[in-house]
Amino acid sequence: MIFSVILTYRRALEEVNQHLDTHKAWLVDNLRQGRVILAGPLEDKTGGMVLAVCADRTELESMMAKDSFISTGVASYQAYACSPALAAAQFPTRWAAEAKFI
Repeated sequence: MIFSVILTYRRALEEVNQHLDTHKAWLVDNLRQGRVILAGPLEDKTGGMVLAVCADRTELESMMAKDSFISTGVASYQAYACSPALAAAQFPTRWAAEAKFI
């Protein structure tokens, strides 16, 4: 299942930035494990977005609980789940095995 995760900052950007290094380390770890596809800040700098692949919401919640932004309370998140039905031919099949590739 693919999750679009929207992070919303709950504290001033200065406080958020105090946790940026550990947040980035968490992202890199999850990228290497194949759970995070991409991540980056929102255009308006009020939060960020993570595109993640997890077996289910329980796995996602466990992963998110380890993010320093979440564990310290400087951000919260909303996650939207999708079971891909269609995907571009260039999209890696391991992230959307059930999709029809076009």
